[in-house]
Amino acid sequence: MLILGLGLMAVGVLGASLDAPVTSVTVYSDQAQVVRSGSLTVSGSRRVTFPRLPKNVDTDSIRVEAEGAEVSHVDVRIVKGESFSHDEARKLIARLEDVDVALARIAAERNVHHIQIEALRRIRPTVPGDGEAARAQTSPSNWSTAAAFLVDNIARLDARMRELEAQSETLKKEQQQHKERASTLGKTFGEPGVEVGATLTGNGATKVTLTYLTTGARWYPRYELQLQPESQRMQMAFYGRVSQETGEDWEGARLTLSTALPSNATAMPKLSTWKLGVRERFIPTPHPHQESIRPAQGAPDSQPKVTASADQALRAQLLLLAGAQAGEQPAPTQPQAPEPPREKGRGTILGTVTDAQSRKPLADVVVIATAPSLEGDYLTVTNAKGEYLISGIPADLYTLRFEREANKPYARSHIQLRPARTIRVNVELLSDSLRETIGINGRGPIIDVGSTMAGVNIDVGFAHKDSIPQDVGLSPPPAWRPPTFNPESPVAVAGGYNLTFTSRHRETLLSGKGERSLPLVSESWPVQVERQVFPALSQNAYLVATLKGPARTVLPGGDASLFVGTDPAGSATLETLVPGGTFTLPLGIDREVRSARNVRLVEAEKGFISKEEVGTYEVTIEVPNPYPFPLAVRVMDQLPLNTDGKVEVALVRAVPSVQPDTGTGKLQWNVTVPPSSKSTIAFQYTLSRPKGWRLFQK
Repeated sequence: MLILGLGLMAVGVLGASLDAPVTSVTVYSDQAQVVRSGSLTVSGSRRVTFPRLPKNVDTDSIRVEAEGAEVSHVDVRIVKGESFSHDEARKLIARLEDVDVALARIAAERNVHHIQIEALRRIRPTVPGDGEAARAQTSPSNWSTAAAFLVDNIARLDARMRELEAQSETLKKEQQQHKERASTLGKTFGEPGVEVGATLTGNGATKVTLTYLTTGARWYPRYELQLQPESQRMQMAFYGRVSQETGEDWEGARLTLSTALPSNATAMPKLSTWKLGVRERFIPTPHPHQESIRPAQGAPDSQPKVTASADQALRAQLLLLAGAQAGEQPAPTQPQAPEPPREKGRGTILGTVTDAQSRKPLADVVVIATAPSLEGDYLTVTNAKGEYLISGIPADLYTLRFEREANKPYARSHIQLRPARTIRVNVELLSDSLRETIGINGRGPIIDVGSTMAGVNIDVGFAHKDSIPQDVGLSPPPAWRPPTFNPESPVAVAGGYNLTFTSRHRETLLSGKGERSLPLVSESWPVQVERQVFPALSQNAYLVATLKGPARTVLPGGDASLFVGTDPAGSATLETLVPGGTFTLPLGIDREVRSARNVRLVEAEKGFISKEEVGTYEVTIEVPNPYPFPLAVRVMDQLPLNTDGKVEVALVRAVPSVQPDTGTGKLQWNVTVPPSSKSTIAFQYTLSRPKGWRLFQK
């Protein structure tokens, strides 16, 4: 039978204490549902009380269930904290120290007696001299006296050892009681709490369950994706990073991690009275209702200096004598949740700038970071090694611009910097002395060609689309507000799915003792790996893994660490994984494959009256394959876009054949390079413009 905790009742003694440890916990985005279970025998009517609950328990969520008996009544009351007694603490400390001294004295005496007993047992009486005459001169009384001496002394020492053993056991029991009291005084004494009592009616064995919601718990999804090149498989490990400061320890509990949004029952809507004959027609008006997830409280920017008070010093000494772990501090009066990872709000962009021809680092390059939502720019200059660093900047979508004399300016856009992340963006600048000055418009490659550490958003084709026509009349009323979520919380990255994941084994998670990663799902996914090259921008080849519908079940989004074999390859941010979806992952640079791009320009004039200059560009791209197996490579290049009606661009030929994208001018070839060989791609295009026009790159 189920009885809910109805209100708060001020009662005295709630009943006999029931041993009901935490058996299972369901952790949500910002709270947890805790289940405590205990067993007892009921004969008639019996009143029991559960262990004291922390003060942050939601009393409206308390439920008591019983199997084998009927729950006839439930009492819930708030217990105010008692004042911390310095006298009791000092007396307890003194008594624990006295017990320790007494136990040490007993141990030393027992050690001495043990040595004496062993020495007496090694004594073997001997007869002086040899022969029958010597033995005849020895008196039998002497033998009797020696034997009695040994027996009496060993018996006396054995009796004293048993007496010391009994004293030691008594002192150890007393010591354990004092330690339990010291632990209580040092940790939770003086703090308010919640006491729950229940009245059970029945006969026989009964299992009682207490369920309640509490704040101060959270979890975040985490992935590890490891490419196994030999088998062309991707090993996926999905973890849940759990932490809690609920004020109670979860020991040996079954943990379930959920992306759902729990909510308490709300009042039913009530019909309003409306009458016929009134000019205004009846329009039901719902009351505004808003649900929200409270974001985890972040750590303050600067920790205030705390002066150790007498209470804190006594509590620390009590915990030390109680056998607490080294460094453990008494629980604060109002514990605050530590700042979850990835919520610090700022990140870092760094990288190296090199010359595209000489491959040497460039110093004194001005690097400017801009974002549309931020006022002002972030500026820095590269050092002698060509390195730059822009740290402590807000998370946003940035554009980086690189400027230096004797080099052409270059800009990189769509650089997504996430909270508490570091992105490396390496670039190569072209020299102003190069003859080729072609205007190329379009977006950069989807893979960060400068780094394997970029936070890449993985598109799995899962997007919410409004499918309800506006004229149906089902739009929410003006007073309604959508729920607000912490963007890093599981409920926000689950794509609208209510997902649950249960730990494989019973786990122990102590309050305020840091984070723990729980393995939840492990799968092996088929993967297709290819190299992507952008010869016009970089000679490097970038490993890209394509996964098509690998997940067996829906998995929430989250940060992922990427590995190629055992080598780290960077990180990515996964969106919600849906069976049947396709997404790609960057796996770093394949330094064994370096492409080459050569351009040959032929200038000519045509026309009789209106002269035009025609430039014929012959581009040759070579992609080598140093491996003993065929290599799948995607080669991408671009034609310049015509932004003026007087400039004409035309693709003359391409080997292999290719169709350029009309919107971006993008050219793409999917080639398979034979083992230990190379493939050549060539294309030719013309650029016609009025005579005397100068071309420049935007």
